[in-house]
Amino acid sequence: MLRALPSSRTSVYSIPAPDTERTAGQESPHVCYYPSYQDGLCQKYHVFKRMKLSFWRRELLGILSVVSLTVTVIVLVLHYSFSPAFSFIYIGGSLEIPNLTYTNDLNDPTSQKFLLQAEAIQNYLAETYESSFLGKYYLKSVVAAFSEGEFGLRAYYWNTLWAPQDIVASLKKLTPVEQKEMCSKQAAHLFSSSGEEDFDLVTMELFVSDSTEYDVMLKSVSFDLYAKPGNNRTLTLMNPKKSFYQWRLRVPSNYVVRLVVITLHGVTPESCASHHLSAYDFLLPLQNKIITRWCGPGAWAPSVVRLTSSSNVMLLTFSLDQREGSSILKAHFQAIPKIMCGGHYISWNGTLSSPYYPSYYPPNIDCNWIIKAPLPGYKLSLKILVIQIQEKSSGSSKCDKDWLEIDGVRYCKAPSENNRNREYGYSVAINFHSDELVTHRGFYIEYKAFSHTDRCNPEWLNCGDRKCKHQYKSCKEDDSCGEDSDENNCSYKSCSPYAYKCLNGECLLKPNPECDGKRDCADGSDEMNCACGRHQIKKNRIVGGEDARSGKWPWQASLQMGAQGHVCGASVISNRWLISAAHCFLDSDSVRYSVPLGWRAYMGLRTINGKSNRVAMRSIKRIIVHPQYDQSISDYDIALLEMEMPVFFSELVQPICLPSTSRVFLYGTVCYVTGWGAIKENSHFAKTLQEARVRIINQSVCNKLYDDLITSRMLCAGNLNGGIDACQGDSGGPLACTGKGNRWYLAGIVSWGEGCARRNRPGVYTKVTALYDWIHQNTN
Repeated sequence: MLRALPSSRTSVYSIPAPDTERTAGQESPHVCYYPSYQDGLCQKYHVFKRMKLSFWRRELLGILSVVSLTVTVIVLVLHYSFSPAFSFIYIGGSLEIPNLTYTNDLNDPTSQKFLLQAEAIQNYLAETYESSFLGKYYLKSVVAAFSEGEFGLRAYYWNTLWAPQDIVASLKKLTPVEQKEMCSKQAAHLFSSSGEEDFDLVTMELFVSDSTEYDVMLKSVSFDLYAKPGNNRTLTLMNPKKSFYQWRLRVPSNYVVRLVVITLHGVTPESCASHHLSAYDFLLPLQNKIITRWCGPGAWAPSVVRLTSSSNVMLLTFSLDQREGSSILKAHFQAIPKIMCGGHYISWNGTLSSPYYPSYYPPNIDCNWIIKAPLPGYKLSLKILVIQIQEKSSGSSKCDKDWLEIDGVRYCKAPSENNRNREYGYSVAINFHSDELVTHRGFYIEYKAFSHTDRCNPEWLNCGDRKCKHQYKSCKEDDSCGEDSDENNCSYKSCSPYAYKCLNGECLLKPNPECDGKRDCADGSDEMNCACGRHQIKKNRIVGGEDARSGKWPWQASLQMGAQGHVCGASVISNRWLISAAHCFLDSDSVRYSVPLGWRAYMGLRTINGKSNRVAMRSIKRIIVHPQYDQSISDYDIALLEMEMPVFFSELVQPICLPSTSRVFLYGTVCYVTGWGAIKENSHFAKTLQEARVRIINQSVCNKLYDDLITSRMLCAGNLNGGIDACQGDSGGPLACTGKGNRWYLAGIVSWGEGCARRNRPGVYTKVTALYDWIHQNTN
């Protein structure tokens, strides 16, 4: 179940800030804050000044004993005014060390392990800098943060240099690409000439910066947060007491960070210079790592913004110059699998979008697709519905930052309405590129195959007047054909959302009429599909639950994959179909969960490894994830699984009833959630099927508890005092509620929640009644 970990401790990591107000001709105590290594610049510069002062003082006193001290000072000032001007420059970077491992105590910059590890890396950087061309300007390295790298431990640090103005100016003028090239060469020189190495380094990157970004790190109140897969971590800033805040967000190495900004108050467009919220694709606030920046409500819309990092870290910074009495920031983040974009498609029609659309696409990606029509003689038509990407540089004649390329033509802004729809040949190549900077919502394209000779594509219906209409659009009472030819064989018509639809089109206003033992529809259709929702036995890990008796929940299924064993739960809804949660089938770098091959469904199971001849096992033939599933907020979190072979019902295997759209589950209704998930937050899975008694919770109450994240496709159940809840591993399993005649209905599908069994954090379930029509259309 999508759950969050306990909040990390708040920590403030500070380093003495240099006094950058002084000039090179003045005494510079800030140089002494940075003790140099060996014959570094700090020592040499400070000793040089002392020698010069001593020499001038002796000469002047011996020759001009009557000259006042004022003249001496004037001479000294004139002397130093001709010395080259120096200033600070900062180089932010990261390096990865495979033979070291990231642990949670490295989240805390005040912990002993953090300090020891940081000191070792800082000393190593200092030694290697001595042999480089920047060595005579080098002052110090400071490790600011750690994260889990792809192969080991990744450290994020600042290098501080005190260099002549001309060198500083030339470094600052470098473009991001030139900076990266220069720093790559510098890094290669540093670590190839260092001799005996203490660390086995894999990658290193450096970025030229200045005091502005460095000061943000120094002055910020820092929060370090970590999210495991399936967990939501919240970020809320109430009544800020400081001017700078930063959140360092981390997830496992094979995942990326999805940040959802829900509200941002107290910031106006006029305050862009001093009030802003910035997100970085790094753990240091570097300008050339900004994903996006907001400086007020007028600068971003809609109210919910979703960002995606390119790696397993993201930094969020917030600055303001005055106190605000209201809530400033509400957001949450989660770990989502890193997807591989691109591919080859052969299809009559479909859609294509930038990675994670409608969330902001990640920085630093390249995607390549090839789409082909299914049959020779057909062509492809593409329509660009949405395109919001970083535009080209001012003065540039072509897209040089981010772009969408279709058959060699690049787009970095929306084309005119007349140019959105274009025809191509039998095959079309589509490429998408984003650089390391600023991202946006991305693009969304519709495509379809067509022929100028064939009247209708094979998967389309022929209407009576020679019109073509897609089959799934029939029986929608829109009369697309014009003469009702697509509606002639429809078994039911539309009713009010609050009315039950009989097969003959009759609408019933009676509450919950299906399977109540009374024939309410004239055709008896309300009592036709009622062989469900009952256990056959005569005679409850869910957090706070208990072992369930064998056969008590015969619709409960365990979805297992290879050596991983149990992954998610599911519910039997017919002899061929199971229903589960969409988030169970998101691919990771190492596992293709979206592919049916490898999945096995076990039904009639009580003990997770207790296989017997009474337990039914079926391979999965097809997985249908709801096309509107939004993994950033877990909306439409539902999936259907078609089994390779029908399952035979027994006292241990029975289907649960699907509630129609009109069925109402009143607030306070007692229901049961079942599964083999964790028996407590971050614990191991249960061996025996668990059951827990929960109550349906008022939608508006739950929405307030979860900061307006509850959509109309969700319902909440649990205990507001905590102690009883679903947890990791229960995802996709059933929330079962009874109707008349002790018949059980699938009210919800275990979806997400914050933590497990926490106070005022109930479980959130996919609302089955809201998606009944979609289930009906895809399983019938």
